Amino acid sequence: MKFFFRILPLFLSFFVFFGFGFPIYSHHTGSSDSPNATARFVDPFTGKREKPANYLVLTQDYYQSTKENSHLYTTTAFAEMNFYEGKFALNASVPWNYYQQRGREDAARIGKTYLGFKYQPFFDLDKPYFFVFEGSVGFPSGPDTDRFTGGNYYVGSGFLKLGYMYEKFSFVTKIGGLQPLSRPQPNNLQDNDGIPYWVRLPAQTPAEPEYQYKKTGIVSAYLTYYWKPEYSVFTGILYRNPYNGVDYSPNKDNLNPGFFTEGSVGALWNLSEKYNLSLSYRYPLQRDRDYRLYHSAWTFAFSMEWGSD
Repeated sequence: MKFFFRILPLFLSFFVFFGFGFPIYSHHTGSSDSPNATARFVDPFTGKREKPANYLVLTQDYYQSTKENSHLYTTTAFAEMNFYEGKFALNASVPWNYYQQRGREDAARIGKTYLGFKYQPFFDLDKPYFFVFEGSVGFPSGPDTDRFTGGNYYVGSGFLKLGYMYEKFSFVTKIGGLQPLSRPQPNNLQDNDGIPYWVRLPAQTPAEPEYQYKKTGIVSAYLTYYWKPEYSVFTGILYRNPYNGVDYSPNKDNLNPGFFTEGSVGALWNLSEKYNLSLSYRYPLQRDRDYRLYHSAWTFAFSMEWGSD
């Protein structure tokens, strides 16, 4: 029964999409033998499109054995709409996290909300290569940690994405990172009476928090093989510095590696020209049980495009 409630948001979303009678098989990807006609350039780490598009994606992530001794289920709704003939897009995402916790009651939290954009400034959109700028802003999750998670601070992200397709292969690389847009604030004490920490007397200033906010650099790349017009497989690798991301621990010891790396493999199934499924397995390459963020992760994504190609 608990498992049912974990994946309930995803099933409800599927019911909404399929229950209203969308003609899933009205367009068939099998009508073309060219990978250019069916390539979606799907990020194996997130299930999202790399280029601007009109689409909605529902992602279900499962993180096994996180460092908090819990299994984490994350359901994310991401919507994007493009403008200017596919050269610019606006998007938004909201995650919902369910924690299956050892020795404690299970818990659910709403994650950090992001608003973002994509911009493809150069090249003919029909060419087998692309160059895209991507950015977004994550909003504070709020002080109520019983309802929200993701950090009570603003964060900005920016990436430069390059992709190229040759015959049945495509290669995509992304370079960028995260920038905290809020200053760390010490935890409130009972005798603060709501006084902002920067105007308190020195004796009233509480201790610094365990984690700081730090700029984070991220580089990822993946290779896709288009086996058939309907099916493709991919493999990728991701590098992040520092290890934990924006929530940075200043402790210098074996429990805080300098960087994080992760490999992935997966497959993409084009149900039609508009509907797609992807499944990927992600494996952190730092394996020490004392500091690993999680043992492994699965990402399942269903996406629906709309409008003309």
